[in-house]
Amino acid sequence: MKRRSSWWLASAVLVAVLALLYWQSPRGGAFWWSDAARHALNSAFVTDLLRDRPWQDPVGYAYHYYAQYPALTILFYPPLLYALTAPFYLLFGVSHEVALLVVFLHYFAFGLGCWRLARCWLAPLPALAFALLMVLMPEIALWGRQVMTEVPAYAFLVWSLVAFVEHRRSGRIGWLYLSAALLVLAMNTKLTVGFVGLVYLAVLARDQGLGLLRRGHHWAIAALTLAALVPVVLMTLKFGQANLQSVAGVADAVAPRWSVQGWLWYLRQLPSQMGWPLLAAALWGVWRAWRQRAALPWWGLWLSWFVLGYVFFSLIDLKEARHSVFLLLPLAFVAVWAVQDALPALSGQAALLALVLSTGAITLWWRPVPYVDGYARVVDQIARLAPRHSVVLFSGYRDGSFIFNLRAREDRRDLSVLRADKILLRLSVRRELGVEEKSLSEAELGQLLNDQGVHYVVMQPGFWTDLEAMRRFEHLMASPQFEEVARIPTPANHHAHETELVILRNKGPVNPTPKPLNIELKMIGRTIPAN
Repeated sequence: MKRRSSWWLASAVLVAVLALLYWQSPRGGAFWWSDAARHALNSAFVTDLLRDRPWQDPVGYAYHYYAQYPALTILFYPPLLYALTAPFYLLFGVSHEVALLVVFLHYFAFGLGCWRLARCWLAPLPALAFALLMVLMPEIALWGRQVMTEVPAYAFLVWSLVAFVEHRRSGRIGWLYLSAALLVLAMNTKLTVGFVGLVYLAVLARDQGLGLLRRGHHWAIAALTLAALVPVVLMTLKFGQANLQSVAGVADAVAPRWSVQGWLWYLRQLPSQMGWPLLAAALWGVWRAWRQRAALPWWGLWLSWFVLGYVFFSLIDLKEARHSVFLLLPLAFVAVWAVQDALPALSGQAALLALVLSTGAITLWWRPVPYVDGYARVVDQIARLAPRHSVVLFSGYRDGSFIFNLRAREDRRDLSVLRADKILLRLSVRRELGVEEKSLSEAELGQLLNDQGVHYVVMQPGFWTDLEAMRRFEHLMASPQFEEVARIPTPANHHAHETELVILRNKGPVNPTPKPLNIELKMIGRTIPAN
């Protein structure tokens, strides 16, 4: 198959598969994972930053933006995805669909990069099978069908690896410069992919020995890479204490860092991440590759990738299956290689087709993306009812979903949100890490809401009512000061925290101009004005 024809075939097949995945993705503001809505909102912040151009005080602008939309996390995560999404928001408007489209553009680049990488060692059709397996793998497709950073970071990472392999094959130093630049972009999307830098260093040291230290270009690449990473590292150190805490130690870790359970945790995720057919093929491939390792030019690279990556993620105290999606690349590759290596051409192609179809079936039918709908409907009601320049109080688990859907309403940019948990509790990142209740009485809370210009409340019934402060809040909502306006169901395809949201109107003497109120941002140790 000619090179250009195989490029077009791979591109066309990937577009068709990704169109199916996009069609199956939750949209219309039906977010499930908390970070997804926040990533979409962060991109809206960058869009508004470009429109408003507050270059004299961008950090102050971010604090004011947070005061209006208190789900903003722009300073806590690397910013590249937000910067790349902003032009699309400017062209097509702020919406869940546009944010997801940008993720899928990265998804396509990721799939094509996997195909190009595999072509360094495999024939066109097995390379395409490898790309499809990476795109369709259950864990990757779960996060790729949401506004999350895993797949965008993976896209930059795979093309960085392509450039690195080309450098090893040709010896041309330009490829290594390109590989480092793409790795920096990947780390400006998701910082934890930085472990790959250690993989590159280990492979080059194995190839070149001490000669690695005698080449000026290597020192130049290292210096340029470190210099390019200074902004994101400083931002993480200054504002990302929660992310640093997840590395150093969290109170609700699923397993102690140095326990056997902790070091086996990511291995135990592999069946659900890959599906049993692909995992079985990968284990078979590892066994075959180990026996032939001396003759395989890619063995050292993939072994270093998996081992160093596994140690890196296991050392992080906060363990989530999505963190280790970057370890699935070598496993899928050895699975495809083993099938191509062991079976005759036609039988191998049939086996690879069966592997792709079985993996796709597991993802599409048994691993759909969870969603919680109804938040856009609630925002529509609020947009119709709330007076101009008023404040909406929100109390519920999915505050990010409500706040992003409100920001997406360009006709109601005058509205601000006040979160009940911010005025009643002190907590950092999530409740599991500890919570402190404030001692506001019902009367004081009712007066505070009047003072803050809260005309309407959106409430998730029963939210955290095991806490006394939240019970007082819910009791206040049942008092004569508030009247119920609507109950809107929040349908979901899983057992969600909520089943409905209640909209209430404040009948009290609401202040037309909110009084000064400070909101504590415990996760960064700052207090900012809420209005």
